[in-house]
Amino acid sequence: MALSTHRFTIGGTTVFGCGAIEQLPDALARLAQDRAFLVTDKGVAAAGIIAEVERILAVAGIDTATFDGVRANPTTEDLEAGRRAAREFGRGVIVALGGGSVLDVAKGIALMAVNDGPASAFDYRIEPEHPGLPLIAVPTTAGTGSETNGFGVIEDPEADHKFYVGHQSVAPRVAILDPQLTCGLPAMQTAATGMDVLAHALESLSSKRSNPYADGLALQVVRMVSRFLPAAVTDGKDIEARAQMLLASHMAGLAFSTTGLGMGHAMAHALSARLGAAHGVALAAMLDHVLSFNLVVRTETYAQVARALEVHDSSSDDHANAQAAIDAVRRLSLDLGMPASLHELGCTDQLIPILVRDALADEVTANTPRLPSEEELQRLLTAALY
Repeated sequence: MALSTHRFTIGGTTVFGCGAIEQLPDALARLAQDRAFLVTDKGVAAAGIIAEVERILAVAGIDTATFDGVRANPTTEDLEAGRRAAREFGRGVIVALGGGSVLDVAKGIALMAVNDGPASAFDYRIEPEHPGLPLIAVPTTAGTGSETNGFGVIEDPEADHKFYVGHQSVAPRVAILDPQLTCGLPAMQTAATGMDVLAHALESLSSKRSNPYADGLALQVVRMVSRFLPAAVTDGKDIEARAQMLLASHMAGLAFSTTGLGMGHAMAHALSARLGAAHGVALAAMLDHVLSFNLVVRTETYAQVARALEVHDSSSDDHANAQAAIDAVRRLSLDLGMPASLHELGCTDQLIPILVRDALADEVTANTPRLPSEEELQRLLTAALY
């Protein structure tokens, strides 16, 4: 640790608690803004959340417009449509209300509303001509932790791959975490987004860039997920479980913002792009396989995870405890109804070489503690197929 350099960026203001959405007008006032462009999806709108937010803003005298064209696996087309709507509305604060896809698209819209060029030009590595519009994030799922950073994952159909849109200027100025907004999420989506939280924590712990700051957050997230995710899936109205999972998602986001993610996310991105699988579902199908591959170089780390999962045996060595942790992760995934194999997602033997290529090209592979060769990754995916 003493010989390495790490950058810790603790984002903007975070407001957490039941009813926190009522503080949205105050958040806009702190940014000296009285206009809000809401970015969401049709599911959030149908749940009545947008209507309630519009009411809250109207009472405060805040001018609003709503774009609800974000899809589950968003593409550059979503960004272009959002830009057109945002420019028609005019300058204001971008308010993202939804899951990870909504937050990701909102960041792109915040940049593209004030900059020209195709959506692909807003890759996070390219400095935009102008900083993006200010953004407030209101997550309605406990999954991605996207409210902690300025970057998102977007599919580019023309280039046939996903890329990372974003810039530090569109990192949310305010994150409003209201557990009540997550209570309408169905059980399977709750399970999938919860497995995403767990994967964030485990890949942060595994990362080549791991550090004590992130490790402390990530290990606590593992404890919270193992205890509260099953409860949230069993009873979607369990407000304590919902609150704990929403906070765990945020903490995991803070952790991986300093460490990056790894091969599990690279493969999940590839599976989502090629098969349309939900991100959390794709992660769940791959997570224990990735952990097993990394075990040889992360034995001590996964033994610590066994303690967090309460499967540690003091009479066993680190390797046995690390394996117990991996087994516990797989049991949790299956108990929550996640797929046992890639075949259940529609994957075939013929698709595996394409997935290998896509995953190795994904930038998160730079953080993985044990970089697989093409042959090793093909074997790993084949083992996960059935």
